[in-house]
Amino acid sequence: MKRSAVPRRLFTFFIVLFAGIGGVLYGYDIGVISGALLFMKKDISLSATELSLIVAAVLGGGSIATLISGPLADFFGRKKMISIAAVFVIVGTVTLVGSHEFSSVLTGRLIQGIGIGIITIVIPLYLSETAPSQLRGRSVATFQLFLTGGILLAYVIDILFAHSGDWRGMFLCVLAPAGLLFIGSFFLTESPSWLFAKGRKDQAYQALLKTRTVNASQLELQEMTKLKMEVEELDPTARRKWKWRHYYLLPLIIALAVACLNQLTGINIFLQFSSVILKEAGLASNIISMLGSVGVGLMNFIMTIIALLLVDKLGRKPLLIIGTAGVVIALFFTGACDLFLQSGALKGYLVMGGLIGFILFFAIGPGVVVWLAISELLPMPIRGRGMALALFLNSMASTILAAVYLDLVSWIGYGGAFWMCGIFTVIYFIIATFILPETKGKTLEEIELYFRKKGKKA
Repeated sequence: MKRSAVPRRLFTFFIVLFAGIGGVLYGYDIGVISGALLFMKKDISLSATELSLIVAAVLGGGSIATLISGPLADFFGRKKMISIAAVFVIVGTVTLVGSHEFSSVLTGRLIQGIGIGIITIVIPLYLSETAPSQLRGRSVATFQLFLTGGILLAYVIDILFAHSGDWRGMFLCVLAPAGLLFIGSFFLTESPSWLFAKGRKDQAYQALLKTRTVNASQLELQEMTKLKMEVEELDPTARRKWKWRHYYLLPLIIALAVACLNQLTGINIFLQFSSVILKEAGLASNIISMLGSVGVGLMNFIMTIIALLLVDKLGRKPLLIIGTAGVVIALFFTGACDLFLQSGALKGYLVMGGLIGFILFFAIGPGVVVWLAISELLPMPIRGRGMALALFLNSMASTILAAVYLDLVSWIGYGGAFWMCGIFTVIYFIIATFILPETKGKTLEEIELYFRKKGKKA
């Protein structure tokens, strides 16, 4: 390795590591509630609807944040928004652990959710714009790896606190990664794409040199300049139309569909209610049901590592096809087990196996590819706002599903809920197979040009 390449490699590792800590926060806040619910409902008198709302609150706060984070990231920059996200998570956690009634618990979870919502927009956006094209897939996939690591960590922490039933201690542990993200954000470089869009060409070039060779930096800067010149040649009316022509509308529609369907697989509700689902299926002990959740989280983490190694080699499209197909099979199998077997140990372990299978295929496909699809497909002029809209719909789909989940289960049962999510995943599989383009190894500018050429042919 040339000596000049060492600082670039180290800095690329640095930005991926610290930005990826945001994934830990997201994952931890999703996972910790699974075990905490078993003790919160005893410490604070909570109805089934209130339990669902507490689970949904992080997702609801995230929905609010995702709607505004894109425009704010376009105005203030990606780096500053990462710092702000960490602050929201810290404030929300402190509010939550000091709560003794439903309303204050809900408020703390909502504030946490705002921080998480900012993270889901800004960090994949930041990584996609900062990492070199040959590493972009693995860099953005690392966010998902940290996310799954956060879920697994939350499940382990839940078990460590299970004996005491200290749900406040479970939540307090999130302050460690939140503090690391806040401190690390001050050492990150700003996104080259954002700097260039703001007319700071020299700074954009210097930012590119942090992670790319001189030749690669010059080439990418030339591609940015070329696209900008093409836009500037248009009159104001044509420029507005240019933003919403077919070659901008098509990637936006794909990104929106992927964002919604990713949540309609049921991933967040199954992760957050996993202990409850396993206990209802027949694993009566709190510890056994929580250990089952750890198994689910461990499989999620391991398969995300495998996906991380494959995403820039095998490609995004094949992984998503394999992943969605496997998720469909796992969901229909788990639903059948719940509908046709009596509650007991056998049913409990089969449902656990189905959930692990679901997580296996979700992690290797949708879990990793969703962040890439949303951040890679959208062209620069609408990337921030497009990601905000996509992840708003993503969060809203997850929030609504979580908020009505226990009421839905009382109507159609856990098996019916599994089958409902399986039907949504069939639609996801069709989009992955026939509509989603492959973006492996392409620069963001090359992806944008692909949609422009496709639009001109339409």
